[in-house]
Amino acid sequence: MKRLFWPIVGVGVLLVVTGLVEPRYVFAPLLGLLIWRVGIASFGSLRAGAAHVPDGPPVPVPPDERITYWCAGCGAEVLLLVRGASVAPRHCGERMTERREVVREA
Repeated sequence: MKRLFWPIVGVGVLLVVTGLVEPRYVFAPLLGLLIWRVGIASFGSLRAGAAHVPDGPPVPVPPDERITYWCAGCGAEVLLLVRGASVAPRHCGERMTERREVVREA
């Protein structure tokens, strides 16, 4: 169906330009098709299911390391105490930047 979208739009516009069909009979179904495609695309993220759920038990962070995640968009910073997943969390729609510091004892 994805391959047919633009050819259908092209044929519809060609029919309107040549005057064979009134514009309202072409653009109303094309608008409906566009709304349908946007709806399917917006629900596409739900197909992944529970992909965000970490696999395995949480692993505590070693006490000599300090791991923080920083958001480049707003500057928010998160201190990681227990690692649940290996991927960085998201904030402001983007992945946060991981920072690792080794704590040295005096």
